[in-house]
Amino acid sequence: MDGGFKTTIFIIFNQTEMMIKLYRVLFYLVIGFSFFLYLFYAEYDRMPAPAKEWNQYLFTLVSSLSSGLIITRLNAWLNVKIPWRRHVLVRFIVGLVSDFMVLGACLILLGYISSVIGLISYDIFPDDMMEKQLEIKLMVLSLITLFVVTLVEFNGYSYNQYSVGQIRKLRAERKQLELQFEALKSQLSPHYLFNSMNTISSLVYRDKKIAEAFIRNLADTFNYVLRTKEVRVVSIKEELEALKDYRYLLTIRYGVAIKIDIEVSDDLLDRPIPPLTLQLLVENAVKHNVISNDSPLNIHITAHNKELCVSNNKTDTPLRTDSHRVGLANIKKRYAYFTQKAIVISDEAVFQVKLPMLTDEN
Repeated sequence: MDGGFKTTIFIIFNQTEMMIKLYRVLFYLVIGFSFFLYLFYAEYDRMPAPAKEWNQYLFTLVSSLSSGLIITRLNAWLNVKIPWRRHVLVRFIVGLVSDFMVLGACLILLGYISSVIGLISYDIFPDDMMEKQLEIKLMVLSLITLFVVTLVEFNGYSYNQYSVGQIRKLRAERKQLELQFEALKSQLSPHYLFNSMNTISSLVYRDKKIAEAFIRNLADTFNYVLRTKEVRVVSIKEELEALKDYRYLLTIRYGVAIKIDIEVSDDLLDRPIPPLTLQLLVENAVKHNVISNDSPLNIHITAHNKELCVSNNKTDTPLRTDSHRVGLANIKKRYAYFTQKAIVISDEAVFQVKLPMLTDEN
């Protein structure tokens, strides 16, 4: 699927490039012949006859194509040496001056060659005032045209940058949704549902009120998971509220053998965080530790302006962990879309994960 998509994009790109080159050639010809017809009419008060002035038509054709192609190559070279992205004003001025000088040099050289082979009569420095006026008109028209061409080059660069930026943004959003879907699968795994159903089954016979509360909190947990499946970020407050529902489920299941302490000041509750981050970290701690009254699991969640920290003590390691391997790797990848700051993981006497605190600007 990806190979076919890339092939299609490659074909479309090549076809687009060919069309752009064709449009450029047509543009050179239209501008060149427009100048020729205008200047000829201004001097002789008539349009040039193809049969009589064929040599001037031929000179216009050759000079338009050659100068146009040279200027195109020059602009491509300038785009590398003086990128628009870094030096907009300098690139504009240098491009305009360079194009004007190259066009003048091309016309002078081609005019000289044409006069040598007898195609047209060409005088580089005419004495006749009328011919001087024609040259001045040609210079003014060329300068205006090249100004427009340089402006179009800049607009083309701006459009390409915008298009590339939009494509990158869409790719990033698509990848992020894929990562959130992986997190969603982790939370709705058959093993998790099986454990929850077993807990409910045992609670129904022991305490119906607790069973009802368990079901309500389980429903709220799943509701949060489904509600945020296509959301890039939520507030820390929303994440903590959902975590409290999940904490209740764990407390019913493990009793006093598990404890989750949350210490986050009110001024940080509106900060953004990728959804399910804290729940995945808590779930990661539960999956990779044996929890019992003799070996309780203590999880601490703290925060300050620079980072959000989730830590837990380490008990015995389970013989088998049923994991989709999306926990820490998933969180790292999702955070990479919002900040260049790394997630710091410490695995010593205490397992600790430090998450960079995001802001609304991320």
